[in-house]
Amino acid sequence: MAFATLPVSEVDSLRRSVETNGLTYSYREYGSPDNPPVILLHGVWSTGAVWHDISTALAESYHVRAVDFRGRSHSDWAADGDYSTEAYVADVLGLYEAWSLKSATVIGHSMGGGVATALAAAHPERVDALVVIDAGPVMRAGSAIEFERQLASLSQDFPSVAAARAWQRQALPGISDDAVERRLQSRLVERNGRMVWREDPRIRTSRDMVVRPSEDEMWARYLSVKAPTLFVLGGNSQLVTDEAEKRLVTEMADARAVRIANAGHNVFEDNHDDTVAAITAFLAG
Repeated sequence: MAFATLPVSEVDSLRRSVETNGLTYSYREYGSPDNPPVILLHGVWSTGAVWHDISTALAESYHVRAVDFRGRSHSDWAADGDYSTEAYVADVLGLYEAWSLKSATVIGHSMGGGVATALAAAHPERVDALVVIDAGPVMRAGSAIEFERQLASLSQDFPSVAAARAWQRQALPGISDDAVERRLQSRLVERNGRMVWREDPRIRTSRDMVVRPSEDEMWARYLSVKAPTLFVLGGNSQLVTDEAEKRLVTEMADARAVRIANAGHNVFEDNHDDTVAAITAFLAG
């Protein structure tokens, strides 16, 4: 089934691929290679395509690459089913080598923010500046329940693009129509007459096999980051509580935070303009 009505040709034209860690990684590239590098890391149920508006804005001053993590969109699935934070960090380091980067600014949303933080903590020489969007060392009480609800919803497929579109608009009511279409284009494929997710289904099950750090270990990771860090939090989210936000900006070496009004967890899709303003001001400073 073709996505003939979806306004994503520009996004597709920017997609590239590169080999790292035995996988073909898909990414989208914006801006001049002469500009300082920026790497964008998406959330768990997402792809690099969601960054298109942010990437376009940053491309005026930066060389931007928005990656599709392993198992998503057009990136290869992991042969061993490893979708741990450590695997993602190793992939990002592999991308650094493939792109001949010594260091870069790294921006991550949700899971991507956790990966970016783990990278900055373990390899401080690789991260010039860090932007973490609606992620932190601990989640607000109740967030795990919402995560499980979203996980259950991803077991479904759809009889048509229209049905998928209706589901996406209900799931993320704050994002634009263009953002909806980019998500569908990058995440759905037709199989046996149904629209199904491109993601490796083991992403949903592998989390039960991953040994997760304790809360104390997560705090130690975040507080060890030395790179200048901006936390961009959704004003309507509270996934990162006010108390956690205060501790992060007080105890990290160089951190600040901003809450974006009229935005939930998908901050940069809910309120693009204020998110861009916050990020560009931080990077310029």
